[in-house]
Amino acid sequence: MTLSEDGTKYQCLFDSGTTHTIFTNKDYFLELKMFQANVNTISGTAKLIEGSGKACIMLPNGTKLMLNDALYSSKSRRNLMSFKDVRQNGYHLETMTIDKREYLCLTAKRYGKKHVFEKLPSYSSGLYHTYIRPIEVNMISNKRLDDKKSLTLWHDRLGHPGTEMMHRIIENSIGHAINNVKVTQSNELACSACALGKLITRPSKNKITIEPPSFLERIQGDICGPINPACGPFLYFMVLIDTSTRWSYVTLLSSRNLAFAKLLA
Repeated sequence: MTLSEDGTKYQCLFDSGTTHTIFTNKDYFLELKMFQANVNTISGTAKLIEGSGKACIMLPNGTKLMLNDALYSSKSRRNLMSFKDVRQNGYHLETMTIDKREYLCLTAKRYGKKHVFEKLPSYSSGLYHTYIRPIEVNMISNKRLDDKKSLTLWHDRLGHPGTEMMHRIIENSIGHAINNVKVTQSNELACSACALGKLITRPSKNKITIEPPSFLERIQGDICGPINPACGPFLYFMVLIDTSTRWSYVTLLSSRNLAFAKLLA
């Protein structure tokens, strides 16, 4: 973007008296909500404000300022920068004399030392000024997301190839948008369909390490009693369980001595 012929379109005055930053161009705004409002000046109230929102600008030496509540006014003659917004970005403003000329400097401490990031000259009237330009932050921040969406789309269209195959396809593609997609890490190509298709269900380990016994090869039994009150002539009962099939059998005993006979029966 270039400056206008009189150099005022992208010129910005740093004013300690203004409470809000005012821009004359919508290009500086990342988010802009339009509305009508008044602004109070020394001469009175003027209906100049047409909207407000989040803005981002860059100064001549590359210093970036994010402004959360900047005002928009196409009728304003100059862009006005509030000292408050500069301090909210972590910078301080102080005057310095360099080569016998006074500047308003943006300073900040980095690694324990004070650095001068911007030097703003002044007019003969004493107003400090600089030139600003907008930054398209939304395009920079969304590029990685767009690459991931495009990568996922072509991964589905090409039949879910693996990461190495996707690298080969991208490197050997000519004249297609997929050639500009970057695959920097393998975890960026995360596909639930591929993970489900490559899932291998292995059998669990056997709890019994030896071959189970055959039917009636091992019988477990227990005799309970004496029963009180007695059930006729029977004072005991015996429970028999087959180990392999869990088949069970219950019989009544008048005496413990009859247990072996009942087992054989």
